[in-house]
Amino acid sequence: MGTINHPRENDLALLAGGDAGRVQRYLLDRHVRSCVDCQGKIAEYRELRSALTELDAPDLNWNFLAADMRANIRLGLEAGECVRTTQAFKRWNVRPVLALASVLVIVVAGEFLRDGRPHRPAVVDAAVPVLQSTVSGVEVGTATNSLMLLNHRGNAANQTVSAQGNIEARYVDSDTGALMINNVYLQ
Repeated sequence: MGTINHPRENDLALLAGGDAGRVQRYLLDRHVRSCVDCQGKIAEYRELRSALTELDAPDLNWNFLAADMRANIRLGLEAGECVRTTQAFKRWNVRPVLALASVLVIVVAGEFLRDGRPHRPAVVDAAVPVLQSTVSGVEVGTATNSLMLLNHRGNAANQTVSAQGNIEARYVDSDTGALMINNVYLQ
C-alpha cells in the first residue's frame, strides 16, 4: 500500500479556523474524514485558536504604528535608490554587449555565406553519387538517377549536413504532431 499524502499544515490551520476557500475546504474535508492524524491536528489548531481569542490584547495606538511603518518604508526606498545609483556607475557590465556582438557577427556571417541555390559539384561524374539538402527535402543521386525524401506537405524542416556524407532532416507533422526524422548516409 502506498504512502498517504497529507495536506500541508497551513491548509489544516485554515480549515480549522474556517478560513479555507470552498474548493479547498471540500478537498480537505474529504481527506480529514478518513485520516485520524489530520483530525487530531485540526482539533489542536481549534484549541489553540480558542486560547488565543481569550487572551487580552494590549491597548495599542494603531495610528502611530501605521505612521511609523510608512516612515520606515519611505526611508528604505530612499536608501535603495541611493545605493542603486552609486552601484550603476561603479562597474559597467560588458558581458551583455559582448554576447549581443557575438550573435550579430554570427547572423551577418550566416547571411553572407548563405546561398539559396542547391550546391552541386562543378564536374559531375555519372558514377559519383551526390548527397544534397534542398528546400523540399533530402536528395541522393547520380547524374542519371536520384532518390528524394520530401518534407511532408512542404513543412519547414531543420536540416543538418555533415562533411562525412550524411544529411538529417527533421520536421513536425502538422496533422499528428509527430516528429519526423530522415537520415541519409552516403558511403
